[in-house]
Amino acid sequence: MTDNRNMGIDTLRGLACVLLVAFHVIGEAPEHGLRLDWDHPFALFSALFFHLRMPLFAMLSGFVYAYRPIRRGEGGKFLTGKTRRLVLPYLFAATAFAVVNTVLGGAYAVPLGDFWQVYLEPYAHFWFLHSILTIFLVIAALDWIWPRAPLQVAIGFLVVTSLLFLTPFGGEIKLFSFFHTPYLAPFFALGLVINRMEMAKVAQLPRQLVSTVLIGGLVSMLAVHAYIVLTDPGHELLRRDAVALGLGLCFSGALIMHRFSIAPLAWLGQYSFSIYLYHMFGALGLQMVYNFIGMPDASLGLALGMIAGLGAPVVFQIVTLRVGGFAPLLALGLKSRRSASPHAAAMPRPASAI
Repeated sequence: MTDNRNMGIDTLRGLACVLLVAFHVIGEAPEHGLRLDWDHPFALFSALFFHLRMPLFAMLSGFVYAYRPIRRGEGGKFLTGKTRRLVLPYLFAATAFAVVNTVLGGAYAVPLGDFWQVYLEPYAHFWFLHSILTIFLVIAALDWIWPRAPLQVAIGFLVVTSLLFLTPFGGEIKLFSFFHTPYLAPFFALGLVINRMEMAKVAQLPRQLVSTVLIGGLVSMLAVHAYIVLTDPGHELLRRDAVALGLGLCFSGALIMHRFSIAPLAWLGQYSFSIYLYHMFGALGLQMVYNFIGMPDASLGLALGMIAGLGAPVVFQIVTLRVGGFAPLLALGLKSRRSASPHAAAMPRPASAI
């Protein structure tokens, strides 16, 4: 680990990656992934953490943004950075994934006439990048308008987005995955609030109060959520209701406020953006193997899926950075650092989006 990494944040990034890959390997329904019944222990595990995966990714994005917010006179630099870090790798990864699926007849195959949808509407797991980029632009505009009140802006953003979360706001607007944006925004906002409270050195009492509320809410709502999942395994889990909002805020918020370090997860967290972008390639390849050899035992299938989903993107990032040239920029949003040590070069900057 180099000095410019936050090991606690990298640990949470690694945890989010593990949960994300596990979700796609296990499958969100019996006809997906490992084809497990709703009451299988792995399916129950995935359902129990349903309200943590994407909220944690979004909250980490908000927390990290607070380190390098937009500043007056640097709007162009901010937009250029987000284009390099998010837009270019999104275009590259989504195009590659769509082409591979279409050629091989995968689940995410796209007819040639509808290929534009890959870039302008939700496609596979890439919808997150549409929505998080929209949130970056909105919060950047607010920070630019009120540069002297960062904590107040963050709190106001949290309140407004939490209210919108519980309404039909966004509806079925598919353009740039807008209907997903209200789902992520409150979690991004709380990450922003927590970091700005720490940077502003807010008095201990308010911080302790926030921590108590988050932990108390987590315990009570997790108990309700676990009861629902365990007593009715096939129950539809909604992304936008009071339980989803409360549990997502409390679960992710408690983890970020009480950061911990686990070396293997922190190491994995260094590659979180690559894992997010490319983990489905590994899962797709493994699924093709299963089509020939048959579905393995659930435990073996999960182990192989986790290795493929986590390992392939890590190897891809290391190799891409070694190749250098324009490859790291296009595929990962990273500048080539061939002169640096391989381990140091493989790590994105602390202000990366995911």
